[in-house]
Amino acid sequence: MAYKVLVIDDDEPIHYMLKNLLKDEFAVLNAHNVQEAIDILSETTVNLILSDIHMPGISGLEFLESIRLDEKKKSIPVLIMTNLPTVEKEKKALDLGAADFIKKELLNNNREKVLDIIRMKIVTDVQVSGLDEDQTKKKDQLVMKLMETAIGGSFSDTVEVLSKGLAEIVNMNYAGFWMIKDDEAELLYSKNDEEERPANEDNIMAESSFDYLKDNREEYLSNHVFNEDVGFFVDFSKKQGLSAEIGVPLFAVNERELLMNNMKVPAKADMFGLIILKRSVLFSSTEFELVSRLIKQSGSILYRLYKKNK
Repeated sequence: MAYKVLVIDDDEPIHYMLKNLLKDEFAVLNAHNVQEAIDILSETTVNLILSDIHMPGISGLEFLESIRLDEKKKSIPVLIMTNLPTVEKEKKALDLGAADFIKKELLNNNREKVLDIIRMKIVTDVQVSGLDEDQTKKKDQLVMKLMETAIGGSFSDTVEVLSKGLAEIVNMNYAGFWMIKDDEAELLYSKNDEEERPANEDNIMAESSFDYLKDNREEYLSNHVFNEDVGFFVDFSKKQGLSAEIGVPLFAVNERELLMNNMKVPAKADMFGLIILKRSVLFSSTEFELVSRLIKQSGSILYRLYKKNK
């Protein structure tokens, strides 16, 4: 099933350029004004909206303001396109919930960057019912900052943004991110409320749960790691009272590959990273779904950046 992108613009050449750019990966729907877009949205579910900012009648910003008040459509990510971005317009669009800006000049001089932005926005669009208002706000802020950092191209900075953001969303006592390569693991990020470090933090592969995770290739949730088959740094966890743990493997798959495989990790993809989150407060199923999906889907961004920076 192809992901659907709705393009709203009164300029026909823009539709032509975006159709040619996106057609191999996405189903592209076209609207030449906001009312046409509303009619399409009333009949079709779309995954992303690309909207011009300047149009006759209702402008892109006015459309964005209205769609955010529509309960059925407010969660659709919107990227605003413009020829002449200003700080004031960008701030207003972001305040209204725009995912980001795309300068139209990129359609001519950096088409791959446009594709990267669109892919990133769709893979980070994680909608989970049951989140409280604070978690939803933090999740949206994390996604926006993650995209902003990833567009800059830094793998290490993006790892830190994701790890810190996850720790804030679900109030972690401990968070760790490891890079896995050629049977070696490198700790890239560690957040610990206590001074003491886990015994195998720099040697994560010595943990029995590492083999379990590598063999099963699936994220896990444990609300009692002390006596279960899966759980990292058990002695450390007991001492600190951290009974709840989420572990999520990351795989060697970029955004395009993940989207083309309907957000499922291909069976042949190697494990290239691992995130472990611990806290004393028990995890709900809703929190587990949010965290695991954010990590898995954002992991595709990290892998692309890692390959690019090698």
